[in-house]
Amino acid sequence: MKKQIKQILYDMRTQPLIAWVTVIGTALSIFLIMTVVMIESVGVMSFSPESNRERMLYGMYVHINKPNGSGGSGSMSYKCAERLYANLKGVEAISFQSDGAERLDIHGTTDETFTASVRSCDQGFWEVFDHKLLEGRLFSKEEVEAGSKLAVVSRSTARRLFGPENAIGRHFMLDHNDTEVIGVVEDSSPLAEWAYGEVFRPIDVISSNEWGGGYFGNIAAAILVEDGTDLESVRDQVKNRYAEFASELKAEGRDIIYHGAPFTQQVYADGIPGSNNTPDNSADRAINVAVLVILLLVPAINLSSMLHSRLRRRINDLGVRRAFGCTRGRIVRDIIGENFIVTLAGGLIGLGAGVLFALFYDGVFTVGGESVHPSLSMLLNFRIIFSAFAACFILNIISAAIPAWQAARMNPVNAINAK
Repeated sequence: MKKQIKQILYDMRTQPLIAWVTVIGTALSIFLIMTVVMIESVGVMSFSPESNRERMLYGMYVHINKPNGSGGSGSMSYKCAERLYANLKGVEAISFQSDGAERLDIHGTTDETFTASVRSCDQGFWEVFDHKLLEGRLFSKEEVEAGSKLAVVSRSTARRLFGPENAIGRHFMLDHNDTEVIGVVEDSSPLAEWAYGEVFRPIDVISSNEWGGGYFGNIAAAILVEDGTDLESVRDQVKNRYAEFASELKAEGRDIIYHGAPFTQQVYADGIPGSNNTPDNSADRAINVAVLVILLLVPAINLSSMLHSRLRRRINDLGVRRAFGCTRGRIVRDIIGENFIVTLAGGLIGLGAGVLFALFYDGVFTVGGESVHPSLSMLLNFRIIFSAFAACFILNIISAAIPAWQAARMNPVNAINAK
């Protein structure tokens, strides 16, 4: 390793242009790859309050038709959601909640009226998602069923509503309704799209919003599957319920169409499934793979040419080493090792640039059309760091394999004579 580092430093002094172009080219390649990986990783990785994404399933839409082809599709009513998703085997907890956070006006004692993200949910919401309770308590099943005018608010929202005063037991106006604060939770990121909210209220407030014969509304189901339970076994149960539901609806001259719900976090990360179609993200996945391959191959070809140019300056040295008995395998290992150190240095620069880009540049991550910045802990996770090292390793092998093989097979006499 020490010898290889000395050789790299020597190359940087004697061939600064080629050496720095190699480092910068690697950094740019890793930067682009990391940007793609970060966007995909944040969509599926677990972080509070969605710390169990790998065990989550989500159901939102229902599609019901009549024999003449008319009908509709959209979010479920509470009654329909319970019919399809309640009391499934192998489920640790389930939340029936609004199909998104509403932007509503709220007003407290600070004389400031502002708009906040309000999520309506049942008591199961607190079992599915791990919001950190800072003060007070969470609303109960009985309070949800009673439609109580209660709310749990985020820490920053409590401060905006009441200033430095204790928020527990205080009242504020939520969409023109007098509402009591019973709990304060830690702020969360809007990237946690199923758990995020600034104000949480019992879902009974909006449960009467039903249409289409009582089958449609604005309810979604978030399901936390028991650890060790196959997600497909839960999805199969829901599929069977769809079949039973279809038999019941025939008496009304209706038919319910199954589109594969509930879906995993990966499906939602690839794009929210439509209400009247079965998602097929294979084409998008293939495009992502193709982009990553291109981002690896194109710079690898250029870096291979750069390495070949650097090795031409060392023909005599390689010839002497071969003449004194250095094996071809040792030559190949040394060249690939040297190139990996250079590639790793460029990769670390590219990873750092990618993290800074994701942290501060608007538009990398968006929720509801608005730019959202992730936290540093989201970006510096094992998956992203491992991907960066893996990309460096693959880039190194692709770019260095052919030049190293050519250098190792060179005739020692010709190499010493620089032919």
